[in-house]
Amino acid sequence: MKKLLVLASFLVAPAAFAADTTLFTCTVPSATKAITLNIVQGDDQSADFVTLTLKEKTGDSVFFSQADKGTVATQIAAGYYNALVLTDATRQADGAIVNSGFLALAKQADGSFGGFVAAKGNVYPLSCTK
Repeated sequence: MKKLLVLASFLVAPAAFAADTTLFTCTVPSATKAITLNIVQGDDQSADFVTLTLKEKTGDSVFFSQADKGTVATQIAAGYYNALVLTDATRQADGAIVNSGFLALAKQADGSFGGFVAAKGNVYPLSCTK
């Protein structure tokens, strides 16, 4: 009986947690569409934790942002999403925040979102779908 309960807990436990939610799938408008950005909100009960994965030819870069619970949904419902995006190497040097970036998206007339992410010393224009 004990083995059955342990097995049941392994099977039920993952189903008790909701999966992460993809908020936006973005591309940098170009003929090759070689650069993409995926924006995913984690399943967190206490805060809005968002991960951004920037994929380009030179490799992937991961950024994250955290806000009060409900902030992301409120912004998107209002037609925009703005965030300071950090990396695991973000730090302050001589008063400047380094190894970080900024994401700014706004709803377009056709219902899609567009904007930019400024990161890694670059500005990436974005065309996004939900």
